Amino acid sequence: MPQQSFGLGIIVPSSNTVLERDYTGLRLDGVSFHFSRVLNSEDTVEQLTAMKESSREAARLLSHPRRMKGIALGCTGGSFVEGAGYDESVVKVMEEASGLPAVTTSGAVLSSLRALGVQKIAVFTPYDEWLSNRLVKFLRGNGFDIAMHAFGFDLRTTLEDNCWEPINDWVAPQVPDDADGVFISCTDFGWLRGIAPLEKRIGRPVVTSNLATLWHLLQTVNAADRLPANLSRLTQISKSRLSNVG
Repeated sequence: MPQQSFGLGIIVPSSNTVLERDYTGLRLDGVSFHFSRVLNSEDTVEQLTAMKESSREAARLLSHPRRMKGIALGCTGGSFVEGAGYDESVVKVMEEASGLPAVTTSGAVLSSLRALGVQKIAVFTPYDEWLSNRLVKFLRGNGFDIAMHAFGFDLRTTLEDNCWEPINDWVAPQVPDDADGVFISCTDFGWLRGIAPLEKRIGRPVVTSNLATLWHLLQTVNAADRLPANLSRLTQISKSRLSNVG
């Protein structure tokens, strides 16, 4: 019997070239994606914090299609830039505007790391140093330890579809032995099919912004079984195990 069809709304930074391709390319059974964009032409405090208010109207409009079940702000920096708790305030804005359950990428990352039992993280970003440091502060403010932190990866090396090898070759040699797992930040990394190979290479779980966002949104609307289990360790987590995660 076919599974029930429903829609998910994704709010995308205006400069993002990856999220639509990543999510629609998965061809999830019965899931349609509806996208809206908010201004993010450069990573400044002003633009990233303005994303919270601009997500209000985007979320309201994304609630209009039939059978919509949930909404996500698909931006990491736009949901951690003001520190611990900021992601929750963005969720509140979207839920009030749409009447639907909502998640942010940063909140999804926290949930994913906890579900995987990762406490000490190796963090990798394409950001400038100031924004990458704010991410580290956000993670520490939410109770995580940082094993190491690398920033400034050139996103231009991943412009081709499924071009995940340069990211893996950058990350793998730098992961220290005492890291429980890896977080690779930014929803403009086009790299879903590269997660499992990196996990095999380093022998530890890997969380990425795009997969964490989609996984957490599907968990929130009770439809996580729509994700292929072979994408990563995260998508293999059972519902029974999640019920025991605080």
